[in-house]
Amino acid sequence: MEKIGKILPYLLNDFGIDSAVTLKFIRKKWGEIFDFSITEHTFPKNLKDGILQVTVNSHTWLVQLSLLKDEFIKKLSPYGIKDVEFCFGRIYRTQRVKNEEDEPMSLTLQQQEWLKNITENIKDSEIKTTAESILKKYLIYTNQMLKRQNIS
Repeated sequence: MEKIGKILPYLLNDFGIDSAVTLKFIRKKWGEIFDFSITEHTFPKNLKDGILQVTVNSHTWLVQLSLLKDEFIKKLSPYGIKDVEFCFGRIYRTQRVKNEEDEPMSLTLQQQEWLKNITENIKDSEIKTTAESILKKYLIYTNQMLKRQNIS
């Protein structure tokens, strides 16, 4: 019997959500990875194929962080980050915190049915519970992102 730690990365990759889970984890740890002066002006926006897109809220910081790109990559490499792209943009800190804490979201009936269909053939109860939990969190996260895009 395989350990969950060996199976889970393959499971996430098969469902195409490994980048989303990694991005969510990086966002949670952002304040621990970098000091406040950097996190106050940056936000990890997107992750695809090991390339992390970081939004920077001022042109001055954009230039400064471009010079520190190697340091960023070094600190983020344990999370599978191979490259970092900095882009100028707005960071909505208060809206992000309010949405995630004050408005817990649930799954639609269609998402609940999809989740049930995906996990119904998993025999091991521990793996099934873990897979359901990860997929549910991913779907809720996706719902929150879609809601934010419609608000902005």
